Amino acid sequence: MSLFSKIGDLKDLKNQAQAMQAMLEQEIVEIDTDLVYLKMNGKQDILELELKESFAKNKEATEEAIKKAFAEGTQKVQRIMANKMAAGLRASGPEGGMI
Repeated sequence: MSLFSKIGDLKDLKNQAQAMQAMLEQEIVEIDTDLVYLKMNGKQDILELELKESFAKNKEATEEAIKKAFAEGTQKVQRIMANKMAAGLRASGPEGGMI
């Protein structure tokens, strides 16, 4: 394999990673509990965080609800990422072409 083909492969890999990142940014997950509403994208950026009116009554429970909502959102995003990556691997053959 020549140096130029390796450079081309690296460029293709970079392009694939950028495409995957753009696709994941479009994925949105929402977690809604009694105390908190959390909306995040596939890059795990918090897009929206809403504390429900009942949050002021129980500070500790609210803090725990925020942590749990973020953890659940992160897990959902990771599952989406894994499924998309697995689908991409199944679609491409050993040479990166479609099977």
